[in-house]
Amino acid sequence: MLIRSLEIFRAVVDSGSFSAAADRLHTVQSNVTAHIKKLETELGARLLERRNPVVATPAGRQLLHYARRIVELHDDALSRFQPGGEPLGELRLGSMETSAAVHLPPLLTDFSQRWPQLSVHLHTGTTGELIEEVRTGQLDAAFVVAENAGDDLALRPVFHERLVLVSGRPLKSFPGRAELARTPFLAFRPGCGYRTTIEVLLADMKVAAPRIHEFGSLDAIVGCVGAGMGLALLPASTVRQYRRRFDLHTLALPGDRGKVTTVIATLQRPSWSRALEVFMEGVPSPDRAETPIRDAG
Repeated sequence: MLIRSLEIFRAVVDSGSFSAAADRLHTVQSNVTAHIKKLETELGARLLERRNPVVATPAGRQLLHYARRIVELHDDALSRFQPGGEPLGELRLGSMETSAAVHLPPLLTDFSQRWPQLSVHLHTGTTGELIEEVRTGQLDAAFVVAENAGDDLALRPVFHERLVLVSGRPLKSFPGRAELARTPFLAFRPGCGYRTTIEVLLADMKVAAPRIHEFGSLDAIVGCVGAGMGLALLPASTVRQYRRRFDLHTLALPGDRGKVTTVIATLQRPSWSRALEVFMEGVPSPDRAETPIRDAG
């Protein structure tokens, strides 16, 4: 098997398209098709289901696991033996939408200016989804809200946040149990750390069967809260940015419930690529750093 064939196979699976993989790798679609056919002939297995989007077969998923490791080790070896040890290849990051909207733009801009030869791919999702994607090697690192993710992952604090109750109308005081019982919350799907905080908060206040509307984007949540559809829990830094577009009002959560720390989740350091190493050098620590949840090295 050629390294190039594995690179192309990985790109097809990640993009879900032969043409998109060709664009990503700066080649032509016929070359992508030829490499995939060569792999399938060599292995005696059908690797891809040719549909829209293209998906890996069970055999393809097995190969994908090896392809990611082989290509990353290949790129890492090249970078370590080149003068200056410059990283090559790509950096695959995951993030909650709130962090992606507020904190990551300056961080990623600085990184791309320092290492223009690296391709950055950013994927957003819930904390639960992103942690699993780091664990399975689909992502190099992810910005999430988690206190523990298992011994195979490392968590390093990056940003301290304060969650606030967000409404489309002024709130004189924190809503009582009766009002919370009849007012819906707007949140991401299960697996989101902020949604978990909503559920715990309402359980502590003995609010039975709360209504939670699920949304797939931060813009949709904030827009509907501003229009009066319900309440949300979001970081204060996120709300500040959206106040330019929506009429939003906030209240602090009672006690320490609103304190939350965004961490960056990675595999343990010995498995880091050179690209991840240089990225982690530029990842900030909180101004008032708390004890690391799990040291990432």
